[in-house]
This record gives sequence, C-alpha cells and structure tokens, in this order.
Amino acid sequence: MLQLIPNVITSLRLLLAIPICIFIYQGNELLALLLFIFAGISDGFDGYLARRFTWESEFGKLLDPLADKCLILSTLLALAYVQLLPIWLVSILLVRDALAVMGSMLYLMLFEGRNSESNRWGKHFTGWTIALFIITLLQESISSYSMLLNLLYEIAVVGVLIFTALSVFTYARKQGKEVYKHLFRS
Repeated sequence: MLQLIPNVITSLRLLLAIPICIFIYQGNELLALLLFIFAGISDGFDGYLARRFTWESEFGKLLDPLADKCLILSTLLALAYVQLLPIWLVSILLVRDALAVMGSMLYLMLFEGRNSESNRWGKHFTGWTIALFIITLLQESISSYSMLLNLLYEIAVVGVLIFTALSVFTYARKQGKEVYKHLFRS
C-alpha cells in the first residue's frame, strides 16, 4: 500500500494544474504561485520516495512526466491568456513541446517501444521555464522589488530561449538523426 504514495502525490500534482490555472485566470497570482511551488516540491518529493524506498512503478514512470508536462503547459497557456507572457515566447515554447511530443511518438513507433532519451538541455529548459513562471507570478503578486524582478524576468526569458534552442538542437542531432536514417536510408 505504501508503494502507492509516489503515484498519489504525482496524481495530486496533475490535478493541481486546474486550480493553478483558475487562480491565474481570476488574477490571484499569489495563490497560483504558492500552489505552483507546492507542485514543484511534490515533484521532487515523489521522485525521492520512489527511488529511496524502491516504490517505482511503470505507471509512475508514465504519470510523472505527464503530470509535469500538463502542469507546465496549462500554466504557460494560462499566463498567455491573461497576457503575462508575450505571445511570441509562448509560441516558441509550444512549438518546442509539439516537436518533442511528435518526435517522441515517431521514435516510439519506429523503434518498437524504445523511449527516446531526454537530454540534459531539456531538463535545463524545464528548470528555466519553471523559474520564468515563478518570477512572472511574483511580479504580479508583489509590487516591491519590481526592478529586480524585471531583471530576473529578462534573464529567465533569455535562459528559456537558450535552452529551448539547445534541447531542440541536441534532439535533432541525436534522436532526429536516428529517425532520419531509419526512414530514409533503410
């Protein structure tokens, strides 16, 4: 029974995407921020529990990245909807994620269940994206430190763009090359 704890925590993180988006839509960025931070902490905690007590499961291996992706995409779209993120940036991030999803599906179909490996730049991209969301929500929640938060926001945007490019380039160079060879040189 205890081995289900990481999956329960992950499921709750998946469900947290809903109230986070609702609070962003309603203009309650502080509550959205607190829930978003809680969701981030839960991501580390469920992974720690699963590894520490060998409570890992196939369901958890599927659910964890799905919960992360849903949380990030729904928050991205909510921030775009209320115009807290520029549409050009949101478009770039959505194209990157669409390429990643399509590439992963194609990879799975071509290589019979072999998962494409996530690259370290993708993990950095996720970290910078989360930082960008936190900074954006902080900017809307507190009025003091606005110059510092504006600077951090600009740095986070640049970081997200750099790691978007690096993650896409690395994927194209490794898994993309494998897919190309399989499709066109077999």
